[in-house]
Amino acid sequence: MGSPPMLLNRFSSIKLAFSIADQDTQVKLKLANRLYAQKSYKPQQDYLDLVQGSFKADIKLEDFVNNSAAAVQTINAWVEDQTNNLIQNLLSQNDVKRDTRLIIVNCIYFKGTWRKQFEEHSTNENADFHEASGNVSKVKLMFMKEKYLYGENKDLHVQIAHLPYKSDNARVQFVFTVILPQKGVSLNSVEQKLSSKPQLLQQILNDENTRTEELLLYLPKFKMEASFELSDVLKRLGMVNAFSDSAADFTVLYDFEIQNQPIEDLESKTLTLIMMGSSE
Repeated sequence: MGSPPMLLNRFSSIKLAFSIADQDTQVKLKLANRLYAQKSYKPQQDYLDLVQGSFKADIKLEDFVNNSAAAVQTINAWVEDQTNNLIQNLLSQNDVKRDTRLIIVNCIYFKGTWRKQFEEHSTNENADFHEASGNVSKVKLMFMKEKYLYGENKDLHVQIAHLPYKSDNARVQFVFTVILPQKGVSLNSVEQKLSSKPQLLQQILNDENTRTEELLLYLPKFKMEASFELSDVLKRLGMVNAFSDSAADFTVLYDFEIQNQPIEDLESKTLTLIMMGSSE
């Protein structure tokens, strides 16, 4: 996973990207971090100074022991506010127990307007869409004839198009990257190759591997929501002790008996909206 200095350095790069995005009035990119701690178990000040200084996180004290319902409502309301009401009900009542001592929440929100917007009259309201499962469903299929950065990747057997967002930032151009498997190539095989060879993703995102071409672009209008449990993923990456009753060591957070309480759950929830004028 990397040493603490390495992780802090990586996050500094992320913060730089967000600070550059702040200069763009056409794009909204927001990062928000907050800690919710049991009010009788406030973390050590050195730890709070670290997360506030390095991760721009603040802390709120809640009563998970006696009033978990109010804590869940407070956390969910904050997440909704940070994500423009896209992510709702992040936590359920069952997620917060009497022995919960700390909940760390991270939110990333993006909204951009297409540089060239799709038009209503060009949308097929009842088009066939072939899913990865082989099923065919009916979707609203947007259409655009426009020049885009286009490329092909022979290792993945995919076509690539970069759709730019409106921007007034000379340093950064945000794009929406579409990856289309070639006929006969399954989406699953593309995902597996991207997971096993991270450099392939860099090849896809590199403008040097594209050229400007006029495309007949068809893109479904859709809303996609997904939730993921990340504990097993992090364990496979080597983060094992943090989930162990006997090996968990959080002395950097607390200086008393709670220090060996393991991480119980790690949840990720995403929602994507692709519309004629913008995406979120």
